[in-house]
Amino acid sequence: MRSSERQRTIRIADFDLPRGAVSIEALMAMPRERWEHLRTEINLRRRDEPARPLARCRICGGGVFIRAQAVADGDHMPLYYHFPEAPKGCPWHEGGTMTPDAARAAQYHGHQESALHRHLCQTIEALAKADPRCAASAVDTYLRPAIHQRGRWPDVFLDMGELGRFALEVQLSKPFAPEIAARHLHYEREGVRLIWIFRELESPLPQGFHDVITMQRGNAFLFDDAAQSASIDSGTLILSCYLEDGQGGYLEPRLVRLDDLNTASGRSVFLEDRRSDRLTAYCREVRNHWWKALQHAQRERPNSPFYSERFAPAWTSICGQVPDLSKWKDDYWASHSDRAQAHLASLFAIFCSVAHSAEQGTDTLYITRHSGDGALLAMLNSKFSGADFLPYANLLQAFVENTPFADLLGRPSLQKILGNARDAQTQIDPGHVVWWAVVRMFPEALDGLVRAELIDLGELPPWACSSAGEGVEPM
Repeated sequence: MRSSERQRTIRIADFDLPRGAVSIEALMAMPRERWEHLRTEINLRRRDEPARPLARCRICGGGVFIRAQAVADGDHMPLYYHFPEAPKGCPWHEGGTMTPDAARAAQYHGHQESALHRHLCQTIEALAKADPRCAASAVDTYLRPAIHQRGRWPDVFLDMGELGRFALEVQLSKPFAPEIAARHLHYEREGVRLIWIFRELESPLPQGFHDVITMQRGNAFLFDDAAQSASIDSGTLILSCYLEDGQGGYLEPRLVRLDDLNTASGRSVFLEDRRSDRLTAYCREVRNHWWKALQHAQRERPNSPFYSERFAPAWTSICGQVPDLSKWKDDYWASHSDRAQAHLASLFAIFCSVAHSAEQGTDTLYITRHSGDGALLAMLNSKFSGADFLPYANLLQAFVENTPFADLLGRPSLQKILGNARDAQTQIDPGHVVWWAVVRMFPEALDGLVRAELIDLGELPPWACSSAGEGVEPM
């Protein structure tokens, strides 16, 4: 780009549902692991279905990807960029992008392999062959596909008998995102476990290595001096595994065998799933405060639990995530002469009843005294007939649609009551502070980005699955 040209930026990308629209501001505010996951899914879709991009430019509709732009402190900043075939006349078009082949040629200056790379591949193969389970091995040899697509040339191929077949890619320079996606999809279809192996973890780490670690769920595998020495002593291939610590660094490395690795999660091989655990913890963080408060309050004040001071810490926790609740609290008191904290606690009890009923397979209520078969439907009919919850008919529908109780929305009684609520009072929308509060309490059902990531990882909880196929597409 010439210095006189002004850099353009895609302001909004429209993702396939459930993610929806994601502004550049929202993208840049995400933790690294969240935008790296989006970047990976875009590249996987690009490789698998190039005519159906996961994300499109809001203005021109052209496919977009996430480029990791290096910044001064060695970190990376995510930005949207059009794919090369996107309309050039788009006001947000930022200019040409380098194709993967051109980028690869520029990086290697026409040479695909170095002497060190070749030596490492041969050493890894020799150490793996020392294991009596190794039935076959090869270095940089064409692996014929089982399906009708072109094959691959893995750096090291291992057939470890009952343990499985492995493709080991030894990376000394940064891999390119499209190639990472292509290899994972290819080997997954072939039933081959793909492991990316580094020689070291550079600082700062190039984005391509971050992309690999994302695919491996927060695991980095190194063949360093420690791994080589341990491999020689043990008579089998051993790798140094670095696990993300959740704070931008890594835990102390662990020496691992191929036997130690989880190979049952689709296209990912890892020692520990560091990404799903943190995402699950994020989902439960705020909700756990409210759940704990609700349990104590119902024991101590069974007749008026929602006015218990036990909810004070829960209120503080949600206000830390949704600061505008403090102003809404004052406005709610002025217009309703009631405590906003108690109102939100009641709303939480309603949604918690739906979630726990789905989780336990039987109607489980934390508000009203309905019992027996049909108690959940009776509770919803009761609460949304009253004035207090009329503004939340759309919110309830959005929530229930993403649970196993979606069919309840087709029941005539609930349809009529929610219709009456919409006629009687203006509904809050996804931009309303209460909507955001409930989203933060139950992100698995209401936060499109979180929900999609959980589905990608095969970690969507059963209570948030609206159909049998959701939550079972592991990365």
